[in-house]
Amino acid sequence: MKKITRRNFVKSAALAGAFMILPSCASVKTARANGKVNVAVIGAGGRGMASVRALAKNPKAQLVALCDVDEERAAKIFSEFPNIKRYYDFRKMLDEMDKDIDAVVVATPDHMHFPISSWAMRMGKHVYCEKPLARTVWETRQMAKLAKKYGVKTQMGNQGHTKDGWRAAKELVDSGVLGEIEDVYSWTDRPIWPQGNIPLPAADPIPASLKYDLWLGVAPKTQYFKKLLPFNWRGLRNFGTGASGDMAVHVMDAAYSSMELDAPYRIESTQEGMNDFYWPSKSTSHQWFKNPRGKDGVIRIHWYDGAPGLNKPAEVKRVPHEFLHDKRLDNGTLIVGTKETVFLDTYGGNARLLPLTHHRDMMKAGKLPAKTLPRSKYPDNPWAEWIDAILAGGEEQSPANFGYAAPLTEISLLNMCAMQAGKPLEYDSQKMSFTNAPEMNKYLYSLYDYDESFLNL
Repeated sequence: MKKITRRNFVKSAALAGAFMILPSCASVKTARANGKVNVAVIGAGGRGMASVRALAKNPKAQLVALCDVDEERAAKIFSEFPNIKRYYDFRKMLDEMDKDIDAVVVATPDHMHFPISSWAMRMGKHVYCEKPLARTVWETRQMAKLAKKYGVKTQMGNQGHTKDGWRAAKELVDSGVLGEIEDVYSWTDRPIWPQGNIPLPAADPIPASLKYDLWLGVAPKTQYFKKLLPFNWRGLRNFGTGASGDMAVHVMDAAYSSMELDAPYRIESTQEGMNDFYWPSKSTSHQWFKNPRGKDGVIRIHWYDGAPGLNKPAEVKRVPHEFLHDKRLDNGTLIVGTKETVFLDTYGGNARLLPLTHHRDMMKAGKLPAKTLPRSKYPDNPWAEWIDAILAGGEEQSPANFGYAAPLTEISLLNMCAMQAGKPLEYDSQKMSFTNAPEMNKYLYSLYDYDESFLNL
């Protein structure tokens, strides 16, 4: 057995004693004698609040522990569930309650998704991890490998994947209604947090309620400032993944799923306002995929962030100009085929041919494809899909499991790599390498100095 350590992280005083010795793998549980899955939520005071409340309503789940490094931030959810054990250090929680926890939700900032999820999976815990799955391509791939190796049920928090939208889009693609696919356009109004070529704010005193060393976790030592938490860390390169990492896993999911995309072979990106601390204020990325559904066997995906709607609307074909400037459509995707164009909203829902009057005419005429793909039993409730997958044992997997989520997240993270390159990147997915720019490969791997036990599967 090995110790999972990382310099600085394991030196935190919060462990209150010796390092935790991690078993190579504990037995994987499916349910308790009462038929329920015992779940702990890490990051309970932020995005984790949605997980806590959803799981509390699920008759097949039993909340047994809540963990958060910020007592003030978590006070509200703690008060709602006063009888559930509380922790601020996930390691201590997993150590003390190992036998009482079957599954964990990881709802922390992005930089802690990989280390916490990996730690839990090695202990035989099923894992639900919020999006994006991790901060780097290497981390996402490691998480998918660990889930498979230890036989745990996993799910990335992508509520859009429970909706009908990507299924309807796939039925349109597979039926030939769209024709051959030419281009996909995805866009977001993010960042809605500070991001760009701005200075790192001056240091502020650390609040007494915050265990800041634990919040930093595996990240490089960074000065605390008031506006870092609870939201603005998303724009900082040490902690978040910027607008593309934060939103592309939502917005691009329909295209990724409906056309069964693999990794791109070429990525090109431009950006405005990026420095050593912050991701850019605005970016545009283009990716090329070899795919039989594409015209001439190629599909191009164009990503835009940092502006309401598309920041280059003139590129889009056969779409009403006023449609692109509707403020209700500040996040979305257009799949442009040689015959038809389909629009999907922020979370890949409400698939509609354009113009909308044409969609209504096609529907009335019975020219839309039949619903051949099974729909989720739990629209907008990915936690329920995950719990059902755990209870089903080997018979069922969560639709948004890590095997699905890792390559989807990889697409969004490749944009982040290209933003730093200043030139087009040729990508070999099998080798996980930029063949024309090996100096950029470091951005595919973890930026942190993990102990060897994280590296050896």
